[in-house]
Amino acid sequence: MKKTIRSLGKSLIISGIISVILVVAGLLLSWKTAIQFSNAFFWAGAILIVFGVLSIFGGYGMRANFGVVYSQSAGDMNILERTKQWITDTEKSYSIYILLLISGGILMLLSVIIGEIF
Repeated sequence: MKKTIRSLGKSLIISGIISVILVVAGLLLSWKTAIQFSNAFFWAGAILIVFGVLSIFGGYGMRANFGVVYSQSAGDMNILERTKQWITDTEKSYSIYILLLISGGILMLLSVIIGEIF
């Protein structure tokens, strides 16, 4: 439960930082309509979600690790240690996926709210 609340807090912080950046960029670029802001929030959310999906394929921290085969890595590790390492790496990549998915969803929700209210 504590981990879930922490992840939600991180997602809100990420969404807040990106929102501030988008608003500042909009003001600097002289966006005049709510649709321009709405589109920016939508695309920022979509990009975060895509990065989240790519983090699953690329491993933890968005680095491409396609060449690492756990059965061939670290010859002195036994099968139990390799399995534990594989599970740890998988959990890390999915936690980033969830974090970016929630952040992207928040930004897309803000996009809808901006488009409807303003």
